[in-house]
Amino acid sequence: MNIQQMRVVQSIADHGSFREAAKRLYLSQPSLSQSIKELELELGVQLFERTNQGARLTAEGSEFLDYAQPILSQVELLETRFSHKEAHNQAFSVASQHYDFTAVIVSELLAEFPECRQFRLFETTTLKVITDVEQHRSEFGILYLNDENRAGMIRLLQGAQLTFEHIGTFRPHVFVRLGHPLAKRQTVTLADLQGFSQARFLQEDSRFSFFSEDLVDFAQSEQVVHVSDRGTIIGLLQQTDLYGTGSGIVKDPEKQGLLFLPLVDEAEGEIILIKKRDRHISPIGEAFLLKLRQHIATFSA
Repeated sequence: MNIQQMRVVQSIADHGSFREAAKRLYLSQPSLSQSIKELELELGVQLFERTNQGARLTAEGSEFLDYAQPILSQVELLETRFSHKEAHNQAFSVASQHYDFTAVIVSELLAEFPECRQFRLFETTTLKVITDVEQHRSEFGILYLNDENRAGMIRLLQGAQLTFEHIGTFRPHVFVRLGHPLAKRQTVTLADLQGFSQARFLQEDSRFSFFSEDLVDFAQSEQVVHVSDRGTIIGLLQQTDLYGTGSGIVKDPEKQGLLFLPLVDEAEGEIILIKKRDRHISPIGEAFLLKLRQHIATFSA
């Protein structure tokens, strides 16, 4: 077993195809298939099921990849840390909860760092943001803290050997469609939300409230619609009287057919940036961090 074989397994799992994985790894398909065959023979298990639709991990293959990914992340970190300086700007990844300002910032970085071959924006759940940074897949993660989630989040970050820094503060907002019954208000209260249904982002483990990405857990909501991605939640809000909650750090929400209303009498929150403890910040990372601070400052409470 070797690192290259682990990379082959990861690539096939990511792309669902031996042919696509071979293309991404600059290998011939027969060579890649032989590598998997030898690894399966060595381990005594079948790692992939081959179907007309492609390849998918077996239960043993999924378990193998669970063990291999932290190793690959460490290897990637070593290669990044000790490679030539010219290679440090070849890739950049950031993980975040469902915020659109990461795209705004990275769009500016694309022109400033033409030598960077790969940008990765991983917009996902709270736990996956933390795991992605913990396993060195992303240089940074972007989350929020408030009075309700602070203790649990800090405990989780410390356990993952992650540090965080304050980027800016924000006032909680409710977002609704432009034609919503609440759209003519300047601000809203929790009492105003009675009778309306809420759209919320899904999280892996609902037992822990500090995983929640939504700033309001309003028990009197008529219904709750749980959604996994930002595009879907925007589509629902545009077509219904659902409401969502967020930081209000959105550029030109009207272009998305939405209106952001300050939620009064609710505590401020803060945007934080997390990173692996003692991890060196790349030049792209430094530029991203500077732009992030500047962008959040324009919206800060």
